[in-house]
Amino acid sequence: MQKSDDKTMPRRIFIDGTYSLCSGKNSGIERVVRSIIRESADTGGAAKVATVLSYGNRFFRLDAKQIRGLSRCAAFQRSAAAQMPDAYRWLANFVCWLLPFLSVRKCLLPDAGHLGLFKLAHSFFEKRARKNAASNTREIQFGPGDILLLPDAYWAKMNIWPVVERARQSGVTVASVVYDLIPITHEEFVGDGMKAKFIEYLRCLATHSDLIIAISDTVREQLRSYLPQICVPGAYCSDIRSFTLGAEFATAEGNSSQELKELFGNAENSPYLMVATFEPRKNHKYLVDAFEALWETHPHLKLCLVGRVGWLCDDLLARLENHAARNRQLFVFHGITDAELQYCYQSSRGVIFPSIVEGFGLPIVESLWHGKKTFASDTLIHREVGKEDCTYFELGNPASLVEEILEWEKQLESGIPRLPVRQPISWAESYKQLLDCCLDAYKIQSQSQKMRAA
Repeated sequence: MQKSDDKTMPRRIFIDGTYSLCSGKNSGIERVVRSIIRESADTGGAAKVATVLSYGNRFFRLDAKQIRGLSRCAAFQRSAAAQMPDAYRWLANFVCWLLPFLSVRKCLLPDAGHLGLFKLAHSFFEKRARKNAASNTREIQFGPGDILLLPDAYWAKMNIWPVVERARQSGVTVASVVYDLIPITHEEFVGDGMKAKFIEYLRCLATHSDLIIAISDTVREQLRSYLPQICVPGAYCSDIRSFTLGAEFATAEGNSSQELKELFGNAENSPYLMVATFEPRKNHKYLVDAFEALWETHPHLKLCLVGRVGWLCDDLLARLENHAARNRQLFVFHGITDAELQYCYQSSRGVIFPSIVEGFGLPIVESLWHGKKTFASDTLIHREVGKEDCTYFELGNPASLVEEILEWEKQLESGIPRLPVRQPISWAESYKQLLDCCLDAYKIQSQSQKMRAA
């Protein structure tokens, strides 16, 4: 980074982590935000980089201690039932036995990443954690020379835009990250009313940003085509760029469970792995269909599905729970740790990602980072992310995946399997791309303001 007396360089960069730092979920957006914040702490240069929190229509700077405090709140959501006393879990299981309904179990013993009965309590503690963090630091007084980077899921929390605009009016350059346009392009995969809410989010984001950064070239081009349809001409951000997400995990402590060690411990018969939230667009049904066909001729093959329970998936979960191959050839885990997930990647026979639509597809690069054979559904975004290092299969034809897996099995038997050779970029490199986008946009904006003033 250039010297601080360069007027085309910012004096301060603020990265908002309001929602992901308090969230116990570990899906794509949360992992991206946490990785960006982690890498920003190691960045040198003239401009000061700080993590911020939005609270009470103001922004507050967070230090490492305050971030850890928010993470403790997130830990409760990550596994609420597991943090209850043994007596509670015994009583809850007894009630679920008396009332064997899925809705009762979801309420009393929510899956990892869900809150059930504890939603109100978590909301109270989350607000208190944010208030405590804000009360122990000073409100940020924004001004010219500042960049505010917004990488979080703001369609869920639209109340951030008034305070963002107030910062922008004080001279701040606002840069916003966009992950996908799925609620618009594939509205069948989201809840009722989400499309309209998402369109309003995009309109707000484009109106209150000086730079928009997509997580892939595919999403960038979608934005360039779509924003003119919903925004007033000349009244929205037209500077739309992209960066590439990193692949490695943060250093994770802890041992894997005995169940995972037994499943993945035998390299000669380790399972194929799918990592994804259980929801329709991730396409678990397709994968199970393909493996049911495989098991007719290759009963030794195993499949492991890892991911938190999402939405619109009750039929899928019932199918998996009652499947004849459950815990013999088919294995399901909903609440594993980062250390355990890394172990699964490292020890798997191959990784399969059959998703119908994505903004990026983190499991693809995470699999390639671990040097694993990676199978991905043949979509434009997966081709962009996986390039020539993945094996692609047809979305509408499970037999296509069956053929590719059988070909891979032949390579394994021959002893000379063809593995990917490209190493995806690290989160440090990803963060540098993101930062370079922000700095370049800031420089252009500064030069433009200087010319107008002259």
